Amino acid sequence: MFNWLKKQSGTQAVLGIDTFDDGYALAVVEPGVDGEVTVTGARWCALGDPSESANRLKRAVKAVGASGLPVVATLQLSAYTLVQLEAPKLDDDEMREAMRWRVKDLVDFPIEQAIIDVFKLPASRRPGAPELVYVVVAKQQEVELLGSILREAGLRVQAIDIAEMAIRNLALHVDKPERPRAYLHLLPSQTIIEIADGPQIYLSRRILQEFDADAEPGLLQAQMENLALEVQRSLDYFESQYALGPADALSVICFDVALAEAFINIAGTFLTVPTERFRFAEMKIASGVELGNLGRGITAVGTAFRGLRWAA
Repeated sequence: MFNWLKKQSGTQAVLGIDTFDDGYALAVVEPGVDGEVTVTGARWCALGDPSESANRLKRAVKAVGASGLPVVATLQLSAYTLVQLEAPKLDDDEMREAMRWRVKDLVDFPIEQAIIDVFKLPASRRPGAPELVYVVVAKQQEVELLGSILREAGLRVQAIDIAEMAIRNLALHVDKPERPRAYLHLLPSQTIIEIADGPQIYLSRRILQEFDADAEPGLLQAQMENLALEVQRSLDYFESQYALGPADALSVICFDVALAEAFINIAGTFLTVPTERFRFAEMKIASGVELGNLGRGITAVGTAFRGLRWAA
């Protein structure tokens, strides 16, 4: 029903939705006849009473001009886990079922209540290195709840996806690096470190740490130093595992200017690669559309890219 992590065949504008516990970020992308994609709508939909989620979302969809469009939505980060494991030599369907039982002791809910999917990591050039996969373990109840809210809001659900793929889509279709690049999706409560190149994800990690741009300067600096150390560990692992040399840069995806600057100021001292903010200016944006309206849900744009015909 959800078709998540599968290639889609959309041919028109697509609505991408990032899901948070206090609201939804909505982004509309539309392909032109020249193949160039334009962001034609952006909106944050704050939530209050959970029983009103569908009605609030429906009004926000209408306000952003997305009524009737196919939608791709991401699960909340708390609704799923990403687990890296060695890949058995099985076809996709057999692998999903095998992985269900291999991860059952690695998640904090009954595996019978999980939806499982798998995506492969690139082969390592290091002699003897095993083939690896990421196993996506989602709470079935959360997936079904999100699908129900979307349908109740009158939306045509094309797929349920994950934030890691949305980040990959921003890299693939907006940033377009010429070799593996690291990305830091910096959120106040949970941060993702990812290394991607083209359609391939090499590494993805979550850092569970609270960040507050208004914190006392010494505390914020200490938090950013800890985060920079985690980023460098990920960069070192990538070099060791894949033998491709270092990532070419670190791109920070963050709409909180103070948080982004706090990290970038630290990065020059702690990291071995150059660090810069993600270049949102590379996206074509319709007149009057403000990406700032998405708040921390900027990856809604990457989510929407998945629904386009040529996008993964």
